[in-house]
Amino acid sequence: MPNILMNAHELLDRLNSDAPPKVLDASLPNSPIAAHVPDDGRKIPGSLEFDIEQVFSDWEAAFPHTLPAKEALEAACQGLGLSPEDEIVIYDNRGVYSSPRAYWLLTQAGFRKVRLLDGGLPHWLSLSLPVQQGYSAPTSLTVPPALQANKSVVSVDEVHDNIARQRFKVVDARSAARFSGQAPEPRPELPSGHIPGSVNLPFTELLENGHFKRREEIAALMRSKQLEPSDHLTFSCGSGITACIVWVAAELAGYEHLSLFDGSWTAWVMSGRHQS
Repeated sequence: MPNILMNAHELLDRLNSDAPPKVLDASLPNSPIAAHVPDDGRKIPGSLEFDIEQVFSDWEAAFPHTLPAKEALEAACQGLGLSPEDEIVIYDNRGVYSSPRAYWLLTQAGFRKVRLLDGGLPHWLSLSLPVQQGYSAPTSLTVPPALQANKSVVSVDEVHDNIARQRFKVVDARSAARFSGQAPEPRPELPSGHIPGSVNLPFTELLENGHFKRREEIAALMRSKQLEPSDHLTFSCGSGITACIVWVAAELAGYEHLSLFDGSWTAWVMSGRHQS
């Protein structure tokens, strides 16, 4: 099983070592899609800002949080001083929320030593571990890193064709109420509902007190949804953020055939496919 998660005390030990990892804060700002959390400027020592909203998304795309082009991702990593050989630990300010998106972005681009801080900043602070005010200044690379193209993304057309062909199972990370159409989407311009044939696995069911549940619990939950390790799973949510939580959970449980519907329900609705 992949060694994805790191606990707070392990990170503290690594930060005090001769070769500390690079620490990335992938928190999202407060918004209708991200629950409000206070921000007093406290960060884990050495933290660099991994800005999903402004830097590590394609601002020219029609959908929020869209995967940037490979060249744009290389430029963003150059500015932050990130190389595929670096040891990297990612966290966010909601325990586990947006950090898995950063994990997905980097690992699918060829970064090989990326881990997530389980429990994130809230757990770190609860242990009264050392903090700093604000972010550290990055040391940019002299040339962009050579990254690989992200081959895990499926398009709206592929998801639509899959309704009849069933080449993969679409797993929706949104709440059961949004999936069923009984609760509104946080973006008021979008109706709720789901892609035909998709399976609902709310990301909240995979977490407990801001931490991932044990691998065995995750595996049992996925099997209860008729999701088998041999299946090809494609994860979806509202706009591609919480789908990555389910991606990481699937990796923890030993699933290997994974892809992501980037744009997710937002892309599906904006394409008009929800009306067909």
